[in-house]
Amino acid sequence: MEINVTSINQTFDNAEQTSQIIVTLNGNTSDYSGDYLSSNVSVTSKDLPDGTSLDNVLDGVIETLARKKLEAYTTGTMPIRVSSIDRVYDQQTKLIANVVVSLVGNLTDGSGDYINCRTTISKEDLPSDKTFAIMTAADFKVLAKAKLVEVTKVA
Repeated sequence: MEINVTSINQTFDNAEQTSQIIVTLNGNTSDYSGDYLSSNVSVTSKDLPDGTSLDNVLDGVIETLARKKLEAYTTGTMPIRVSSIDRVYDQQTKLIANVVVSLVGNLTDGSGDYINCRTTISKEDLPSDKTFAIMTAADFKVLAKAKLVEVTKVA
């Protein structure tokens, strides 16, 4: 899945100084699975390189900072929880064909930063010694969170 910036929203205070920058990052898979990632990430003055302010930072720097922050969120700085696990059965074989896991996370610091993700776990994602029949919800949670970390990894 390719994660793209879909907007950079810069808001200003009464003195026309930037008060907030919110970057929206979204991605969809091209394999028609319906997998997606949607997120808002705030870039604050604490995130900026020395000598830079929210008013003179370039969009490319904002994007890089937002991507790094998104990666940090998925690796532990934002609580991410599983909201649902859907086992999808093949109607001919009567066996689980894949498992769809929905993940959500949000910060409670007032930033509005969030992650909403849907990921499909296929047979190829399972450990070599496992099948869907012997996987638990806890196992699917671990796999889904690992896939989220992988898709948000900054090169």
